[in-house]
Amino acid sequence: MFNVRRLTLEYAREGFATWSPDGRYLVYQYTERYDTLGKNGLWKVSRDGTGATQIFNGIAEHARWSPDGSYIVFDADTGNNIKMIPANGGEVIEFLPDSVIIYNGGLPCWSPDGSQIAFVERKAMSLCIFNIKTGELNSIFREEGKLPLPGGWWTDGNSILVALMDLQTRKCTILRISTDGKHKTNIPVQQENFYRHLALSPDGSLLIYAVMTGRYLGLYIMPSAGGRSLPLTVTENSHNEGPVWSPDGKSIAFNSTRFGNNDIWIMDVDTEKIKRELQISQE
Repeated sequence: MFNVRRLTLEYAREGFATWSPDGRYLVYQYTERYDTLGKNGLWKVSRDGTGATQIFNGIAEHARWSPDGSYIVFDADTGNNIKMIPANGGEVIEFLPDSVIIYNGGLPCWSPDGSQIAFVERKAMSLCIFNIKTGELNSIFREEGKLPLPGGWWTDGNSILVALMDLQTRKCTILRISTDGKHKTNIPVQQENFYRHLALSPDGSLLIYAVMTGRYLGLYIMPSAGGRSLPLTVTENSHNEGPVWSPDGKSIAFNSTRFGNNDIWIMDVDTEKIKRELQISQE
């Protein structure tokens, strides 16, 4: 839909980026099966692809930069824990109680004010919120036979976007769940094979998600309330996933295997054009 440029070039799997609050840098995960050089972990790079620096050594996934720019939270220990580090690297911080069970990743994501982290707890398959300041932990949502995969907070900080996956069919629905767990709103998706990988635009008007077409994932965009969608990036015989908006809403970083390897790509987008095509009011 728009032109894209390749950000990473290594042979390893590089992806699931997160933007710095000022939009100048990205942190991404680097994973190589036979890591003889100790390069696995989290890397920080400028948005033009220069100056890549390792800030964490070890298996790390699904990093998210705190809104104040101070910390990076991520899935650690091959998806069996959630930890954080200072944004420029440093001592690892463990903050969740030992009673919390994480495996296959908790998909942590910060609230807009940086005071809370939402994640999925795997033992009870519930959506949880941990308050960084008070240490309070609350389970706010669960549904039997389904796994709530958090995709980020709504811009007002009062609700969380969730891809609710049916564990038998592996198909998902999108929900907007209030932080007290009392209210949930279904967001309709045009495609039947919606997968997940949710990314809400900074102004809260647009939502990106992934769709499985045949064996491959493509990214689509629609109004955040649901409805008609447009293909954002769909390529033949390759995956496109892990979208994340830049803070100014003008660029999207995502993973793609279009050149055979899993790399990070950046797309500069015209949101006004998208809204016109989707007939979203721009008042």
